Amino acid sequence: MNPIALLAAVLLQATPSTAADVHPDFTGTWKLDLAASDSLDEMLKAQDAPWFARKAAGTVVVTQKIKQKAPEALEVCVETPVATNCDVLKIGAGWEEKKSDKGKVRVKSEWSADGQALVTFTETTPAKEQTPIELRLTRTLQDDGKTTVQLLELKGKDGKQLKARRILRKQ
Repeated sequence: MNPIALLAAVLLQATPSTAADVHPDFTGTWKLDLAASDSLDEMLKAQDAPWFARKAAGTVVVTQKIKQKAPEALEVCVETPVATNCDVLKIGAGWEEKKSDKGKVRVKSEWSADGQALVTFTETTPAKEQTPIELRLTRTLQDDGKTTVQLLELKGKDGKQLKARRILRKQ
């Protein structure tokens, strides 16, 4: 190996990782802290959720079980007293069509530019609508990994922008 190539190889091996190379690990069981979280009532109303469902969302205990498969895959299971729904987020894989009884749904997840937040975009186009409802969910870890903060940003079919924070504590 010539000296320049050898030096380049040594420098590449010695290069410290950047923040973008290291992502937070969301693996664990997380319980929603209702008292610390914002209400989802306005967001659910903007999505035409029934009154009963909107009121229940403010009182239901939600647990998320997350398994980080790799930097490019996250399995999220959301458990409530009524049902459990699991989904795998393929990070960096572009838009993916999902099955839904609510109409056309497509999802994509990607790491933020600094690598410290996982951002999931969801577009739902109800069966008899043309304009999708857009939801952006940004997950970050705080308190030395003991708290997950989820920032939800919704753009309704009327163009109205809504935001809510959900706080989940590691169990």
